[in-house]
Amino acid sequence: MALVEEVLGRLVDGHGEWPLSLVREVYVFGSFARGALQPGDVDLNVEIDRDDRWRAWFIDAMTAGHDPYVRFRQAFVGRKRLVQFMFSGLDGADFPMTLLWRRGDDLNTALGRLAEIKADPDAGRAERHAMLPQFEGLDHWVSRFHREHFVAAIDSGAITVERVTLAEAEPRHLAHPVVEDHLWDRWPTTSPLYRAAGAVFAYLIDRGVDPAKLHLHGKDVRAGKTPYYAGFSLRYLRAMQWCFTDYGGREWIEVVHPTKRGDIHALRVLPASVEKLKELEWLRS
Repeated sequence: MALVEEVLGRLVDGHGEWPLSLVREVYVFGSFARGALQPGDVDLNVEIDRDDRWRAWFIDAMTAGHDPYVRFRQAFVGRKRLVQFMFSGLDGADFPMTLLWRRGDDLNTALGRLAEIKADPDAGRAERHAMLPQFEGLDHWVSRFHREHFVAAIDSGAITVERVTLAEAEPRHLAHPVVEDHLWDRWPTTSPLYRAAGAVFAYLIDRGVDPAKLHLHGKDVRAGKTPYYAGFSLRYLRAMQWCFTDYGGREWIEVVHPTKRGDIHALRVLPASVEKLKELEWLRS
């Protein structure tokens, strides 16, 4: 509770300055919102507006392989790790959210809403829709929209999906001439995307796959045929269907949430039927 109060206090105090000036609403969800007495962390959804400065910042950060939302996290909690933020997730959420603050509210109004969340010792995990074991623990980053399309594709027999935890790349992987040539100017070594890319390369190399045959996060590693595909944060996942149907794709590895530390969770997608893949309404709303 005290940590959420701190977040709200920082928001109200700093709302006149960028980037907190972009914040429109803040919601709490998950076990804390349901009254869990000892949640592992607090889940907050932040709805933001986007001005020209934000758009330029977002593009620069993504190009450099950085998390563009780090400015918000630092403004809210500094380096504390017990708050998990989701941004602009209200429309796609398949679970209830409780409003804490809306632009124009003072701190007392927000704290009053927070105080209305009553402790419930029986509070547990909320029911989630379109869930498979492969998505457990990843549903913050794999939205209901994406999960529903995955489930439909699996049920139709078009694809198979397995959950894999990628190992950290070792120096021998990163020293591979193809890998080194591709990575040296694409992302800084401190970027979570560099770490994810190294793990994908290591996963393929250790299985005897030529890394030159990879199309990695929107770019061919080497010119030529690339039957292996990988992406991060679902950015290019819409292209998976025609990569399998039109370009001879054999495998797609999706690192759902690249991070600087911790486990590297990925979904490994294999085509099961090209004909059924062609019939899919893949990631169409």
